[in-house]
Formats: sequence, C-alpha cells, structure tokens
Amino acid sequence: MQPLLRFLRPVFALLALSFLGACSSENEDPTPPPLAPGMSWTVDGGLMTTTTLQAQRSGNNLSIAGTVNPNGPTSSFLMLSMPAAVGTYTFSLTTDASGTYSTRTNSGTEVYYAGATGLGTVTGTGSIVVTALTATSTSGTFAFTAINPATGTAKSITSGKFTVGL
Repeated sequence: MQPLLRFLRPVFALLALSFLGACSSENEDPTPPPLAPGMSWTVDGGLMTTTTLQAQRSGNNLSIAGTVNPNGPTSSFLMLSMPAAVGTYTFSLTTDASGTYSTRTNSGTEVYYAGATGLGTVTGTGSIVVTALTATSTSGTFAFTAINPATGTAKSITSGKFTVGL
C-alpha cells in the first residue's frame, strides 16, 4: 500500500462516514458496560456507546467503525483497523493496526489519528486486542492516544470494547 494512502485511508473513511457521529455523556462510572453487539469507550471522562456500528473483513484486514447519535448537533466517530486474527496489536511501524477518532460540531470536524503514518513514523500510541474471531463475528478491547495532525492536540481513548458481526 502506498505510504500516503495508508495514512489517509482512515481520514477518508472518516470523512465519508461523517454523517455518523456520537455525543459523549457524562457518567459517574465511565467504564463501558459489557457489550452485546456494539462498541463502547471513554474519552475525556465521558462514556461513548455506539448507536450505529459496521465492520468489514477484507482479506487479512479488519475494520470496525462506530458512532453514537449520528444526527445530533455534536457527534463522534471511532474507527479501528487491525489484522483479521486473534492477537494483540500495538501500534508500530511493523503492525498494520490503527485507531481514528473524530468529533463533529456546528463549528467543524476534528480528526485524531494513532498508528503508522506510512511515512516512516508512528502517530500517537495504543493497541487493539482481538480476543475472538469467527467467520461471523469478532470481539476485543482497545485503548489509544490519538493526535490531531492539524493542531497537535491529543485525545485519550480508554476502556474500549467491541463485539460485532461480520
């Protein structure tokens, strides 16, 4: 895959799905609940639980994207990309794993990225753990710190869990 395309793939996917979004809600216990099919995580102390979820398996790669409250005035989007195999994938130059998080408000969209840029560097930090993978579903956990390339600001995504059909 061309280096620039690898870096831009999550950004283009995010923009294509920008109509999907989520708003955070404050919760005294920000730990996401166990999931039936769905995805949840915490960001800035707020629990996010998806209202829309999609997954795609393409060859040896797996992508999962989720949103909450896609038609709200404030929304968020999270996408994970990883190898389609059970294992732990720490974001690095040698692992094809990444996380993208974005927020959308009336004033615009902010995008945060963690993973190999395809330009010989790694942005942010994090990992995805695929705990189960069958022909019809996958589940696991994730946590990462993503960087907004335009501003240099970071978002910490913690306590992430996913269970999704393929």
